[in-house]
Amino acid sequence: MAIYLDNAATSFPKPESVYAAIDRANRHQAVSAGRGRYQRASDLARLISQTRNALAKQINAADSSNISFAFSGTDALSTAILGFVRPGDHVVSSVVDHTSVLRPLWHIEQCREVSVTLLNCDASGVVNIEQLKNSITPSTRLVCLTQASNVTGCIEPIDAAAKICHENGIALLVDAAQTIGHTSIDVQKLNCDFLAAPGHKGLMGSLGTGFLYVSDRVRDETSPLRFGGTGSTGTDPKQPKTYPEKFESGNMNVAGIAGLLAGLQWLDSDEFDERYEKLIELHAKLVTGLSAIEGVSVYGGQTESVTPTVSFNIGDLDCQTAGMLLDSQFEIECRTGLHCAPLIHEPIGSAIHGGTVRFSPGLFTTPQEIQSALDAVEQLVSLSGDAQ
Repeated sequence: MAIYLDNAATSFPKPESVYAAIDRANRHQAVSAGRGRYQRASDLARLISQTRNALAKQINAADSSNISFAFSGTDALSTAILGFVRPGDHVVSSVVDHTSVLRPLWHIEQCREVSVTLLNCDASGVVNIEQLKNSITPSTRLVCLTQASNVTGCIEPIDAAAKICHENGIALLVDAAQTIGHTSIDVQKLNCDFLAAPGHKGLMGSLGTGFLYVSDRVRDETSPLRFGGTGSTGTDPKQPKTYPEKFESGNMNVAGIAGLLAGLQWLDSDEFDERYEKLIELHAKLVTGLSAIEGVSVYGGQTESVTPTVSFNIGDLDCQTAGMLLDSQFEIECRTGLHCAPLIHEPIGSAIHGGTVRFSPGLFTTPQEIQSALDAVEQLVSLSGDAQ
């Protein structure tokens, strides 16, 4: 049986309750949400409202209407960036960020004459927050930062960034793809204007789910990306201005939302607390074990402020070859390459390897699997040394 260590990409497996909820929704609930007045449609509307409320609770949003469902974290990020930034604006992001941020920024830089500043990071992948202060101009409208690197796992100084943004009247968009479900998030305390996240990673839902939090301060200034049917104001040709309908055109992923609710309910149980403590222990075991293997370089992820993600390389072996061998010879399923964060690898020193090998354990990973992965890396180091 293969050992899955790519939970930073998507959590796998899911809790049994998630599989059951998706199957139940597909068989018994998957009608068009908000389009009918019959009993099944009303039951579905309650399920969607319940999921929206659970997401609001997860991030301590003041009202569930601030939560809009998206088809992924990428979809949510694009809605915030493309819907909020105007021609002539200035946006600040970082070299740590994912292409889900970098590509929309490149697009508006080319097509809307928007200027973009990317903050640098240190060798651990932590952004230079002092550079943020110096990057602000009178036209700065948005700061967009990931809350944790999907390469090194390091938590970024989002609290400090939020303070700077608030003092200067600048909107803050937080990419919580790697933190949601793993760390406590309070959008009111953080005072951010947008928070985007997928449902299929730390929230234990299925692929094809996500959400966008939009604060009251900016939601009237943010345009939707999709226009069309919302199940309300059907006689009006204009997109509704009410929330969250403004951002939710088209039929919803009903089965995905049902599974997401089951994932959120599972996370809210006592079982989760115990599993998460074990996950942190597994992460520490990975970092300690990899760091002790001669010839292995571990990037970042060695501080207390991390998510359960570890990136490394083996000697002079390029990361793609290492990953292929880990899979074919040892049945270790992991991620290799740039991890859709192409700009971080030069400052952390992994560019020469073509990126990194990334191990990201999940809530169902066992200590035995972590030990097997460490043993496999040690054997691979030995094999690569023999080959030379």
